[in-house]
Amino acid sequence: MQPSPATATTAQRGNPDGVRARATDHAVRRYAERALGVVVDGDDAEAVKALQARRVNVAAIRRRLSIVGGLGVANGACAVIEGQTGLKLVIADGAVVTVLARKLRADLLPTGPSTPVPPRRQRTCLDAEYQA
Repeated sequence: MQPSPATATTAQRGNPDGVRARATDHAVRRYAERALGVVVDGDDAEAVKALQARRVNVAAIRRRLSIVGGLGVANGACAVIEGQTGLKLVIADGAVVTVLARKLRADLLPTGPSTPVPPRRQRTCLDAEYQA
């Protein structure tokens, strides 16, 4: 039985059939790193076990990725922006495969004053021929 539109969540409105995406171990690991700030070493399977050892609720992360990723799967998208954290969930073949942060890397941020915009060049009689 479908809930009424007044009680439906945003995910249910965009995905009335309840389609869910699979959440890969890699996506769970990246979500924990980028949303929760928990960094673990090793390959993805070992990282999930390490997260569980640190008492991170891996099932809740998987469920969250599955529901939000299901919006993209149901609508044929290749990525979805997760509303609470602003993270981008990348979808491939019905699965959330990774989670990308929206923050710029520190080395890409400007370090000093920006260079001024050069002045416009003076127009010549040749410019008139190319204007439409």
